Amino acid sequence: MAETQQAGGAPASDGRATVLCANDCGFFGSAATGNLCSTCFKEQQIGVAAVGGAPSVDSVVSGFASLRIKETGGRCAAAAVGVGSEKEVVLTTATKSRCEACRKKVGLLGFACRCGGTYCGAHRHAGAHACNFDYRAAGREQIARQNPLVVPSKIDRI
Repeated sequence: MAETQQAGGAPASDGRATVLCANDCGFFGSAATGNLCSTCFKEQQIGVAAVGGAPSVDSVVSGFASLRIKETGGRCAAAAVGVGSEKEVVLTTATKSRCEACRKKVGLLGFACRCGGTYCGAHRHAGAHACNFDYRAAGREQIARQNPLVVPSKIDRI
């Protein structure tokens, strides 16, 4: 009877009976947590995750052994190797941290060029890094898109 009452000895005001923690720590538990208090429930969840929830280190390391890394145009890509492998893992470098002309570290201030490279402040202009992007053709294309050809409608002559 003492376990189903509040600390003052009265039943709970919402009609539900309160239950002391199943680990006898002195706090109140709830039916949602298996009659455990929040602290004991967290400890139990950590114990369950450590015992059977996480994969072993050996299985993770053996999974990395099947990766083959290849260089593709300045980007790093990895593909899974295996018989009947349905998964293909593609990893690309999130940030290019070096200038493609002088290999100087650019950090967060790297300048991205339209040719696809990242350059430092000295090589950010197209002439400084021998850019192969055709700015003239891109400009013509942009003007053609923005200014469509206006043709008057044909009128039948009498």
